[in-house]
Amino acid sequence: MTENKQNRPRLVPLPGEEDFETLREQGIYYVDKTQYLKPLFSGRAGRFLLLRPRRFGKTLTMSTLRCFLEMDYRHPGDTSRQQELFRGLKVMEDREFCEQHMGRYPVVSLSLKDTDGINFRNACYLLGDIIWRLALRFSWLKDSRTLRSEEKQAFSRLLDKDVLCSGTDDAIDTLQSSLVTICSALFQNCGRKPVLLIDEYDVPLQKASMKGYYEPMSGLIGAMLSKALKTNADISKGILTGCLRATKEGIFTGLNNLSIDTVLTRRSSICTAIGFTPAEVRAMFDYYGLGRFYEKARAWYDGYSIGGQDLFCPWDVMSYVEALCDDADPDTLDPESYWNNSSNTPVIREHMPHLTSDDAERMEVLLAGGNIEAEVDEGMSYGTLSMNNLSSSQFWNILLYTGYLTLAKRGSGRTHELRIPNEEVRSCFRYNISDYYKGTDSGEYAALARKLIDQILAGDSDNVTESLQDLLEVFVSVRDSATRAPHENFYQGFLSGLFAAAGDSIRDYKSQAETGCGYADITFKSRSKAEAVVIEIKYTSDQGADLSDLADRAVAQIEEKKYAKALCRGKTRRVVECGIAFRGRECEAACKELIP
Repeated sequence: MTENKQNRPRLVPLPGEEDFETLREQGIYYVDKTQYLKPLFSGRAGRFLLLRPRRFGKTLTMSTLRCFLEMDYRHPGDTSRQQELFRGLKVMEDREFCEQHMGRYPVVSLSLKDTDGINFRNACYLLGDIIWRLALRFSWLKDSRTLRSEEKQAFSRLLDKDVLCSGTDDAIDTLQSSLVTICSALFQNCGRKPVLLIDEYDVPLQKASMKGYYEPMSGLIGAMLSKALKTNADISKGILTGCLRATKEGIFTGLNNLSIDTVLTRRSSICTAIGFTPAEVRAMFDYYGLGRFYEKARAWYDGYSIGGQDLFCPWDVMSYVEALCDDADPDTLDPESYWNNSSNTPVIREHMPHLTSDDAERMEVLLAGGNIEAEVDEGMSYGTLSMNNLSSSQFWNILLYTGYLTLAKRGSGRTHELRIPNEEVRSCFRYNISDYYKGTDSGEYAALARKLIDQILAGDSDNVTESLQDLLEVFVSVRDSATRAPHENFYQGFLSGLFAAAGDSIRDYKSQAETGCGYADITFKSRSKAEAVVIEIKYTSDQGADLSDLADRAVAQIEEKKYAKALCRGKTRRVVECGIAFRGRECEAACKELIP
């Protein structure tokens, strides 16, 4: 916690407020990370790539860098603005660093996070708008006496929004050279090489790969950033942030003075520069008199491991503190999944149709609180990340780099153990998986569920077995029952997900309903209610056990306990008694028709 010169911070942290200057001017609570400005800026190579998960504070970090480094263009050498904004912060304790770098550079700072175009032309318009707004900040350069006429002409093209956003070949050529044009003009005018800060550099590539215009977009972004970073001698430092390292887009190929810090970097000097440490979170809760909620926050939002350090996601903590401060009865307020609600990358749900049996088993391990082994490729290309052909290895990599997973244990080579970081992200897994199995996003899965119901109603034991076997291969249980409850519960969850996906194909669905002389595992009726189904589930871990015999015994239990009795009423003219025996991802079904 820090104070500005006027008063103590009076406002709660504002999730989504990413401008350092606004935070300081308005007296908003600010977790002081300014001691990391030195290793971020001066302790790295000429080009630096910082990769962190979504909502971790990358944009605020870049804003802080800009405010610290950027010179007063009208009054070069005047650092009074920085002295005011950074008063009382940790960076001010390093006088030598401040004297050398505070307010000493032209700074070209932009974010590419808003280039979510529905197609390439739309993305070009959004990118053109970003560059146009950037050029407007330096519009005074067109009148600079130190620039040659051709340099002024090149810069002036960036101020023509209609042309820059048109998506024509000339506009694309101008966009590709835009950052070089601005940096060169600033260098010529100010006499000092500028610093180039690019936040969320990989968003245009990610969006393009998901929406089908990757090839032209990778050409545009690759050329724009390559020119700015590799062949541009007119910048002193280039710093980029993102989630994934785009290696095959040509941006970093041949860039020898590149330093990269990722979620897997060992013992990084800046591992806690982005993200909140437990001590920082506890101090925030204590400041607002919310110390009693710290353990709840820790269980829900702690758990990320970067550089061997334990970290919270800042977005979650700030959202929770804001909600507690605004609530009339905070003791009744439970933590929420703020991170999931802010996500625009539903990667789990999108990948569900492509799950393999191994993927499904790994997800169940993760949901039960365990670790999985995965090969981590730090050089993935966005060109391969279409959800239609995403490999299992790439899928787990995306989950790691975007924050759905974190490092649990470093392994040998590229294979490491990964885990879900906390309860909030675990709830995100559950939500997306449940949503998929309910048929919200998968007509194919719902069709398979309806097919299975038809087979059960027909009493077709062989086809029921075959259909269930295929579905079991890729089903993921959203319950933590794999290690803490009877195994039958897992399979009941499996069937519940199936029948939920069938929508209105069935009526009166019940689970563990009291009927006859006990509780039937599952009962439901056909859409017309003329037919009813009662299902009994059995489980064995014995590899030598006869699943067919176990399924028959399940049917015998239905009859012995008279589970079907309560169903033989009203319109119902026929009941199917179905016993299903499970072992791992194997099963056998036995169906028997009962005429009331």
